[in-house]
Amino acid sequence: MKIPMTLLSLLLTVVLISSMPGCDDEGTRPGDEIVFPESNVSYSQHVQPFFNLRCANIGCHDASTRAGSLSLASYSETTENPAIVRPGNANGSLLMQRIDGRLPHPIDVPIIINDNQLEGIRTWINEGAKYN
Repeated sequence: MKIPMTLLSLLLTVVLISSMPGCDDEGTRPGDEIVFPESNVSYSQHVQPFFNLRCANIGCHDASTRAGSLSLASYSETTENPAIVRPGNANGSLLMQRIDGRLPHPIDVPIIINDNQLEGIRTWINEGAKYN
């Protein structure tokens, strides 16, 4: 049975939103413990753990699903298309344009990323998108 992509996208969004626990008394969500520093962002300590938790999941940007033809499951997959991540140019990177809302994304990004994480990804790209 073929399911239209818009229906599949809507279903995936509903499942993701409904599976996320509500905020606790501290106002945190799972994944909020991933805190990016203001500078010297590490791919291995900050970026990939964030991607693993929020993006590189089954049905999204994992190595097999590759939603939008993008896998965020590894550094090489994240950076294989030079338009996705442009080292030193976060504003010109499609990844940043999707997560900061300049380009549409099927999931409401503020649900899965907080301001610190958004700025952390921006900083990582602007610092050269290093594999560190």
